[in-house]
Amino acid sequence: MLPLIAQRSTGPRRVLAVGAHCDDIEIGAGGTLHTWARSNPDTEFTCVVLTSTPERAAESRACLAALMAPARVDVVVHDLRDTRLPADYDAVKDILAELSREPWDVVVTHQRHDAHQDHRLLGEFAPTAFRDHLVLQFEIPKWDGDLGTSRANVYQPLTEQAVAAKWAALDEHYVSQRGKDWWDAETFSSLARLRGMECRHRYAEAFRCEKVLLGSPLF
Repeated sequence: MLPLIAQRSTGPRRVLAVGAHCDDIEIGAGGTLHTWARSNPDTEFTCVVLTSTPERAAESRACLAALMAPARVDVVVHDLRDTRLPADYDAVKDILAELSREPWDVVVTHQRHDAHQDHRLLGEFAPTAFRDHLVLQFEIPKWDGDLGTSRANVYQPLTEQAVAAKWAALDEHYVSQRGKDWWDAETFSSLARLRGMECRHRYAEAFRCEKVLLGSPLF
């Protein structure tokens, strides 16, 4: 785990985002990553996706680059099997173990109580794979109705512009998702409005942090 209040003495901030599928990172934390990139353009972002097809990998790279411009973003896409990550346990663990050797300032990934088996596996791995990092675990709205199963305790307020930029990037670049009954601006703006209400802001994205170390001195 990483201190809640930490000052990097030299160099840019480094952020790692890990998603089971293309679009997971953008849906769960797109507004947050956009906000961080705009406020600190020197931040170095690395986004790792574990399952994909060539078509969706191209969508992911384009969407993430658009969301985090003008910051630098490195997108790594693996070709593990969609909906079969638990069966690819060793491969997933090896990928996360390799990533954990890097000095990330924050790691953003799935929650352990997510109903989707691929999401859930990453959420279960994250706190132990990244023992020396600050880990924020995002939520994904879906048909399963699992929002709220892991109560949020960390919020990133979003501007109206950030909410709009998130949807614009998603809808422009994820052509493969258009036509699905949940794929519209209202799905994402309504959740952002609800999470904003929970932290006394207009909009926000919510995360779960299982363990955090306060910086010293705090006062």
